[in-house]
Order: sequence, then structure tokens, then C-alpha cells
Amino acid sequence: MKMSLAALAVLALGASASLHDRAPTTGPELVTVSAGSWDWRPAGTWRQDGRQMDPPIQRLDATEPLQIMRYQVSRADYATCVADGACIAADPGPADEPQTGVSWHDATAYAAWLSDRTGQTWRLPTDSEWQRAAAERWTDDALGGGDWTDRWLVRYDREAGFEKDPLVRPQGAWGANSHGVEDLAGNVWEWTDDCSTNGTLGPDGRPADRADYCGARVVEGKHRAVVIDFVRDASAGGCAAGVPPDHLGFRLVRED
Repeated sequence: MKMSLAALAVLALGASASLHDRAPTTGPELVTVSAGSWDWRPAGTWRQDGRQMDPPIQRLDATEPLQIMRYQVSRADYATCVADGACIAADPGPADEPQTGVSWHDATAYAAWLSDRTGQTWRLPTDSEWQRAAAERWTDDALGGGDWTDRWLVRYDREAGFEKDPLVRPQGAWGANSHGVEDLAGNVWEWTDDCSTNGTLGPDGRPADRADYCGARVVEGKHRAVVIDFVRDASAGGCAAGVPPDHLGFRLVRED
């Protein structure tokens, strides 16, 4: 039996609608970080009078709460995005583990997909938002002083103490911090939306000017690093600054 072109068009439209009119997901479990103040040290390379220096810690204030995922995005959650054709497949593994082997582009694609599915706005956190949520799990990366040899020795001693930990663990294995956010500063680093920065400090030691390079992004975990945005496995290369992370994953914040 032959179908008319009009009938085929109706069927095609119906199939297309069924893909986009599915019931939206309810969204992942969230933690609400109350409005308040927190300390943040800007990422990047900063110089004063030609010498590399640490930018000062800034005291930031937020009048609105922060809604952030309790857990990192799991392999099961990410697989749903892949099945919908909105995400590119990444590292396989148990469904209850955090999704690893994802780039900044993968993470932002997932955020766009989740926003479409839920009708809410999801995005990667900024570096300062990540530190706000991390609270006591955040590790300051200041090297101190302005003498390059002293700074090199501090960096060497610190990085010599880092141990590789390739075993990915189930969600919740690293425990919750004081806000109730799970698995911060474990062995799965998290993409933020902050770009790599080169800046200048003024006479008072505060940032005076800066230039951002957004081909590399700040990632947070046991320590802070900068990773090229298309890299999925920083341990194999592509870490622009800092010790390469064991794994790359992400969690999102929801804007209300």
C-alpha cells in the first residue's frame, strides 16, 4: 500500500514531536548552599613588577543561595544524554560511578541537554562558586613569596606529595562536606566555567588587569589545575597548568 507524501509528512512530524514532547526529567538531587560569605583566591598566573605572585584571597558575598548537584553526574545520567543523541559517549563503567573521560565541551553539552529536558537552567559552576560549595574541602594553591626559587621549591614539595589514584569509586565514596555536597576533592576533578587567566597585580597586591584564554578551563579537585577544554583524559596530556588530574568529571548548578 502506498502512502501519500502528505501522510508521510504527518508521520514524520509525529515522530519528531514524540522525541521532544517526552515528560521532562525531574532533575538531579541538589544541595542548597545558603547565602553568605566565603574566601576565594583567583586562579591563573599573576605577576607584579614582572615577578610571579599569588593573587590575594578575596572575601566574596552572595545574597542568594547556590543550588548545586549533591553528586557528580553519574555514568547512568550521562548515558541518557548519549542515548538522546545530545552527548558523545565517554568512559564506560558501573552506572553508579561518576562519569569520567569528559571534556569541558561534553559537560556543557550535557548542561544544555538537561536544561532542555527539565525546562530549568543548568550550567557549570564558576571557580568561585565551586570553592563556595567546597567549603573546607577547598585546598589553597598559593605558593607564597615573590622569589622564583622559593616558589619553585614549594611547588616541587607539594607536587611530589601527590599520589595517583586511578580507581573510580561509586558516588558517595568520598563522603560529604559541611554543606552536604558529596565527593568534593576526590580523584575525579570537576570542570568549572572559568577560563585560564594571565593577570597583573597592582602596587596594593590586588588584581589590576587580566587577559583570559578560554581554550583552557579551570578544574577543581584535590588541587586546582588548568586543562585544555577539549581534553577528556588530562593524565595522558593536555593539562596546561598544575599536576594532571586522575579523572575529569563534572557537576552542575541550577539557576532559579
